[in-house]
Amino acid sequence: MQMFSYFFCILQYFNQILTAVLEVLDDSDSSIRELTLSLIVEMLKNQKDALEDSVEIVIEKLLHVTKEGVPKVSGIAEHCLTIVLSQYDQFRCLSVIVPLLVTEDERTLVTCINCLTKLVGRLSREELMGQLPSFLPALFDAFGNQSADVRKTVVFCLVDIYIMLGKSFLPYLEGLNSTQLRLVTIYANRISQARTGASIDATE
Repeated sequence: MQMFSYFFCILQYFNQILTAVLEVLDDSDSSIRELTLSLIVEMLKNQKDALEDSVEIVIEKLLHVTKEGVPKVSGIAEHCLTIVLSQYDQFRCLSVIVPLLVTEDERTLVTCINCLTKLVGRLSREELMGQLPSFLPALFDAFGNQSADVRKTVVFCLVDIYIMLGKSFLPYLEGLNSTQLRLVTIYANRISQARTGASIDATE
């Protein structure tokens, strides 16, 4: 019982520390924000389990910081995001990322699609098939975005999904126009060829 109380006390203080650290990310001094992100990297490395309960809040805060105008700060924030997406439950991460795929902010949209691409790679074929309806409509809408960066990011996300699912993904691509579909299939076959030595059609 004493041991349980001890760990509960530690966790309580850790959550207070984490809250304070995340608040410092709003500091007007970019060098302070940079230092704070470096601290979060260390926390992710050394306090992984303690951060488990706060993963959604951490993702939301990091996504906000990736819009940072100082490249070094936004770069570290993206590095933190990559760590979070790779070591915490993929479905909890998706619960934060997917709703943001409808954002009108171009930079956030690119970052969220990149995050989605990373998370897709952590799903099994069955899990991915089950998740498609939750994000494909938003992804298809983003394919029509006026920003070339957004469209390019969408292409590579769809390509990764296509490579994972093969021709079973084709019926889901009926929402694309002929030019978009051709772009996805060409890149998917090129990348599959480079990775495996065979096109998607040949590996089916």
